[in-house]
Amino acid sequence: MDNLFCYIFKGQVAIVRCDEGAKGDLVIPSTIDGFPVAWIEPYAFSGCESLISITIPDGVTSIGNRAFENCIRLTEVNIPNSVTSIGEAAFHKCISLTAIAIPKGVTRIKDSTFSHCVDLTSITIPDSVTSIGTGAFYGCDNLTSIAIPEGVTSIGDYKP
Repeated sequence: MDNLFCYIFKGQVAIVRCDEGAKGDLVIPSTIDGFPVAWIEPYAFSGCESLISITIPDGVTSIGNRAFENCIRLTEVNIPNSVTSIGEAAFHKCISLTAIAIPKGVTRIKDSTFSHCVDLTSITIPDSVTSIGTGAFYGCDNLTSIAIPEGVTSIGDYKP
């Protein structure tokens, strides 16, 4: 992939960086050079301001801290159910993101995961989630309602 920089570790691919000039819709391949794409490193897509949508392939298990931070034109992210961990502030300031579905394997929404996603109106939280971190939805001014699963035992606060 011309827009993606990665490394191979123990037979699996980690996406390290996306070319900031990448535009439009990006589909991350499920394999690169014959190796499965397994995770997205912290800050990998941070600042890729011209991406509109991203499709993450099945098989990816982890999205790093601030992986998509400041992707200001990003309106859609397709996250597969193979993802079990989404890092802190992973979608911080994705101001155009309108809806997101958290995969069923995720048990924790970490601190500031969706903070300042001002256009976010809809989020689907699966029953697998048991905790929501501090400021997870802080500044999501258009999120008018959210269904918190019964199994959530802790919700962090936010003190500016």
